[in-house]
Amino acid sequence: MHKTFELDFPLKRTHLGMPMGNGDLGVLVWGQEKLHLTVSKIDFWDHRGGMWIAEGCTYDYIKANYDPEDGEKIQNALSSFQRELMAESGFWCSTRVPSGRFELTFADGAVPERVVLEYATGVVTVELSTGAVLTLTVGEAAPILFVRDETRAVERVDARSVWDFEQTVEWLESRGISPDERVDDARGCGWAQALPEDPSLACVAQRLPGGIAVSLARGEDNAAATASAFGAIATIDVPAFEQNASAWWGAYWEDMPEVELPDETHSAFLKLAFYKYGAANNPNSPLPSGLQGPWVEEYHKAQWSVDYHFNVNIQQIYTLGLPLGKFEFFGPLFAMLESESFRAIMRSNARSLFGIEDGLWLTHAVDDLGRQCGGVSAGAILDHACGAWTAQLYWLCYTHSGDETFLRERAYPFMLGIMRCYEEMLEERDGLLSIPVAISAEYGCRNQNGQRCGRDPSYQLAGIHMLLDALGKACAVLGEEPRPFWQEMSERIPPFTVFEGIDQYSKPSPRIAIWDGQDLELCHRHHSHLACIYPFDTLGASPTAEVQEVVENSVDHWIHRGMGEWSEWCMPWAAIIQARLGLAQGAELLMHIWRELFLNESMCSVYLPRFRGFSSHRRDDMKKPKGTSEVMQLEGTMIGAVALIEMLVHTHAGVMKLFGGAPPKWRDASFRDVRQPGPFRVSAVRSDGAFREAEITSLGPARLRLDIPGAGSVRVELRGRSFEASLPVELEFLEAEAARIHSC
Repeated sequence: MHKTFELDFPLKRTHLGMPMGNGDLGVLVWGQEKLHLTVSKIDFWDHRGGMWIAEGCTYDYIKANYDPEDGEKIQNALSSFQRELMAESGFWCSTRVPSGRFELTFADGAVPERVVLEYATGVVTVELSTGAVLTLTVGEAAPILFVRDETRAVERVDARSVWDFEQTVEWLESRGISPDERVDDARGCGWAQALPEDPSLACVAQRLPGGIAVSLARGEDNAAATASAFGAIATIDVPAFEQNASAWWGAYWEDMPEVELPDETHSAFLKLAFYKYGAANNPNSPLPSGLQGPWVEEYHKAQWSVDYHFNVNIQQIYTLGLPLGKFEFFGPLFAMLESESFRAIMRSNARSLFGIEDGLWLTHAVDDLGRQCGGVSAGAILDHACGAWTAQLYWLCYTHSGDETFLRERAYPFMLGIMRCYEEMLEERDGLLSIPVAISAEYGCRNQNGQRCGRDPSYQLAGIHMLLDALGKACAVLGEEPRPFWQEMSERIPPFTVFEGIDQYSKPSPRIAIWDGQDLELCHRHHSHLACIYPFDTLGASPTAEVQEVVENSVDHWIHRGMGEWSEWCMPWAAIIQARLGLAQGAELLMHIWRELFLNESMCSVYLPRFRGFSSHRRDDMKKPKGTSEVMQLEGTMIGAVALIEMLVHTHAGVMKLFGGAPPKWRDASFRDVRQPGPFRVSAVRSDGAFREAEITSLGPARLRLDIPGAGSVRVELRGRSFEASLPVELEFLEAEAARIHSC
């Protein structure tokens, strides 16, 4: 598989460059006449304006103010609590703060010509027009970058903070943030940025024997932060620093799955995505990745606060760690969710809504303390699937790793806290259990009645059934007694809400509703009403004919509504849904369109479409210059990689499928050591359009139901026995052992 990733200069925009990082420090390497090093730190937050669900904002109050015919009523009712919370700080939301960049100017008029990333070591090499070479290394844990410059090709280093950029200055002043303090003395150059109520950040560059070190550090004030940044440089042993970073990347790649696709661009993108996962989600990082990982542009404000969007984005960023088997990389995410401050906010939210002490309620977009960014609205606080999808990450980490200690001590308690709130939401209605009011993520922004929520959103019902299944299985493993109410919930909560619609041919078409009485009326980028297919996978291996018909109608109607407003994370999600339904050619076409529309020239996933003519997503923003408006979104890259893997192997409705989402044109494809729930490690080969062989290694006692679409039967070798079996086949693993599967 690919050993390097190369870019040719000039790179005129930030996100055309090479990303480097260790989860804490983010560096973007780009430039034209100069080499620009855009730097940022994951924990540089201005926490003023963070919100949570205030006392008095009860679920009963919300229900009383819900009118199906008047969406503004509930919005107005909630705004009073928003005004109350805003009055405490005067700000709309807390936010990460961008930092700035260092510009390297070269002797003899040299300019950058080529940049190469070596995957095995994480080292980036920059070749200059004079033949001089720089090598860049980010520490495996410390927020330090070392630029090795043996020939002293760097003539000058200039520090440019966010205060050098017009768009950012306007935003900083609006938040009452004071200008930075510049550093320019015998030690080096840089700046220190103070915040009104949070620690300062210093960004400094210092020339050392053999090169230049860039260091970022926090401190109580500017002086303390600056001293800490230079102090960190003073302690580094450069050869050991470079060796340790190289060793970290070597260990990262050692057990990495390998994937080969017939499409060279897809294969190259996958390798780069695997690298970015390591650069963004380092287990040593003080905080998990937000919307852009550790990277933030310097020329405008932090988009969407670069916060933690839990209605899709964070889950998509981290899901790639499951097939990669990188479970320790979930560590910063789970540590944040379990931190004292974050857990206190989730408990407080549940207490305000329901008056319970054992619930956990996660709002839509939060800072690293768990506080809501951007307002207390129905869309912000009534999406409990934010918690359910996060709880599923915990559960899937267990099913992919088999770590029972993790299940008992961390996954089960979190799932239980989320379920407690779902239990409190339910009420009797027509012999069933019903959610009186909730949202389906991001739907309803343009409804004529302004309605953004409703009864029994299909998204929330799927979240409940996913939790019921996971908690039931967890109880069996842990020897816990399931709550009696769970069985009643399982029997009396439907899998989804049905809308009795008419299709485009005027035929009856019952299909999955957004919520009670709400059809999918327009192109919608968040496929939440189809969550029973993915991510929650709640329909089981043998759905009834009635359920199958509703799903088929729903997918056709979804396709009929089109994709003209989908963003960079929507198309891969849609491709996963199609792959799981066996619509392999549709999945492949979506991924082809996605890469043309949302991957820029350096295979970076960007929020805005690269060109007009296909998508109207954020159409006004599309007209702006890319150099001042391009925004990288990390989840687009990560879920794009997940989608390509899912086309090769996925487990859906309890069945592992090999090449179930691979189109016929992928005549030759293979993968090695991809993790699947069980836990299993899977390798397989497809050549000349047909399945050839696979090896499935169980990491402990497990049962497996295996299918290979297009292959009627296979020969299985397991525990010294060889036999022919029709597909799908049931296999039992008694211990950690391997089965070999051959085509017949």
